[in-house]
Parts: sequence; C-alpha cells; structure tokens
Amino acid sequence: MRQPMTTPQTTGIVPVVAMNTLRVALRDRTVLWLALLFLAMVVLSAYLGWSATNTVNHIYTQALPMLRATGLPVPPNPLADMPPLAMLRNMTTYISLLGALVAIVMGFQIIAEDLRSGVFPLIASRPLHRAAYAGGKMLALLVSIAGLLGIAAAGTAITVVLMPGNPMSSADWFSLLKFYSVSWLFLSAFGLMAMGSAAWSRSESVALLVPVTAWLVLTFVFPQLSANINPMAALNPIKAMVAPPVSAFFDFTGPVLAPFSLVGAYRDVAATLLGFAPADPSSLGMTGGLTLISIANLTFGALTMAALTRLSGTRSNTDE
Repeated sequence: MRQPMTTPQTTGIVPVVAMNTLRVALRDRTVLWLALLFLAMVVLSAYLGWSATNTVNHIYTQALPMLRATGLPVPPNPLADMPPLAMLRNMTTYISLLGALVAIVMGFQIIAEDLRSGVFPLIASRPLHRAAYAGGKMLALLVSIAGLLGIAAAGTAITVVLMPGNPMSSADWFSLLKFYSVSWLFLSAFGLMAMGSAAWSRSESVALLVPVTAWLVLTFVFPQLSANINPMAALNPIKAMVAPPVSAFFDFTGPVLAPFSLVGAYRDVAATLLGFAPADPSSLGMTGGLTLISIANLTFGALTMAALTRLSGTRSNTDE
C-alpha cells in the first residue's frame, strides 16, 4: 500500500531551528571565548575613553591658575565642545575588528557544525522545508549578534553611569542605542557573509578564508586606496573628520570605492552618532552609510538563503 507523501513542514519550524542552533552555539568554546574577549574590550574601551577625557580636563584645571597669572587670554577648555559620547569613539575600532571577527566565526560555525557532525543529512531526510531551515539558521545568527551587542551596550551603560563627571542627556542615551543598532546591522552583514560562504564552499578552510579576506580588504586595503589613511587610524571616528589628501588618484578612487566600503560607511555613521561630522567629501554620510549597510545585509541574506536551500542533502563533512 502506497504511503502518503509528506509535505515539508514550514509553520513554526523556524523558531525551533533557531533555538536548537542557539543551544549548540552556546556550547562552542571558540565563539564564547571570542565573545568574552570582545565584551571585555568594549568595557575597557569605555573606561580608557573616560580616563583620557578626565586626564585632559584635569590638566586644564591645574593649568588655569598659571594661565590667568600671565594676564593673557585664557583658552577655552578643549573638552567644552566635545560631545559626551566622544569618550566612546574607540568603540568603533573594537566593533570593526573584534566584533566583525566574532560575527564571522558565528556565521561560519552555525553551518559548519551541522555539516561537520553529520546532522544536516539527517535534517534533510526529514519533511522539513529547506527555506525553514535556512530561516532558522539566519534568525539564530541575528539573535546571537543582538544578544552579544545587547550585553556590550549594557556594560557600556553601566560603565558610563559609574564614571563621575560625564553627564548623559536623554538624547545621548538615544544616540548610544542607535549606535549599537547600527553596529548590529554592520556585524550581521559579516555574519551572513560567513554563513553563505560556509554553505557554498565544500572546504572549511576556504569557507572561512573568503569572509576573513573580504573583511581584511574592507578594513585595511580600502582606507589606503580611497584616502591614503593609515588603516588602523581610519577606523577611529575622529579620523572621519580629516579630509583625504588632494590628489588626482584619491579624487578618483574615493568616490569609486565609497559605495562598496562597508567599514568606511559604518565608521562615518558611527562618527555622526558619536557627535563627529565626516569631512571626507567622498563620505556617504548618515543616510548613504545606512543604505549601504542595509543593502549589504539584504544581498548577503539573499545569497545565504539561496546557498542553504540548494545545499545537498547528502553532504556531511566538508572536503578539505
């Protein structure tokens, strides 16, 4: 007697796949250690930023009597016009470096673990719609990154509150929330890129090498090609205020590479949210930067969905 054909399940499966993936991810020591390192650096960055700001203010206060004794006009406090969030400016560097790497490892491991352990062929043999599987994996990645940045934001907020002499208005707190929201979009793009690479490639080493190489190019190569800026310095929002050198080469490469410079777009948006105005004429600005980051998420999300829905059900271990 012929058995009735089973229809692939889709309803309610996405959250189940996401929850199971999150449980497995929480047991991955590599991801956990990277996440803890990132969180520690975020809190340390907030403290170091406050310490540097407090030191400058202390030096100015101590120098006031001597300056007044000279009878010359007393220069204003260099921190008077500095936005309250200025002390968090180095946060962009840590998110662009450590945060992006954590997102890449997360995206890679979510797919590689199923293939490495032989779980995916078992899943593929069940009446589970492949789109539901892909949606669950992508949801797990987005939730993981949101949780990581949520903890980082909470740590930053606690650090700021505990530090004296740094009053924050409601508008500043809202800007901080928007900063971490944009950071979530930025890191999600790299995580989705790594997830798609893990699904497309049959070699684990190549699957991880592709997103890492893309991250290296966007982070270290593009700044020098577009504005001759030291790569590490280019990640700092303050450097977004510095105009690139006048040169026919950079006048050409700046506008050409700007629409593809994901890290540069994030730096410019972060600079605006932290109170700095980019001076680079090729800068995409707030609207352009958010548009580029959103397009990157949609593009990598679509590619990842296509890769996961076409993933062979007989594939288990990746070929080295």
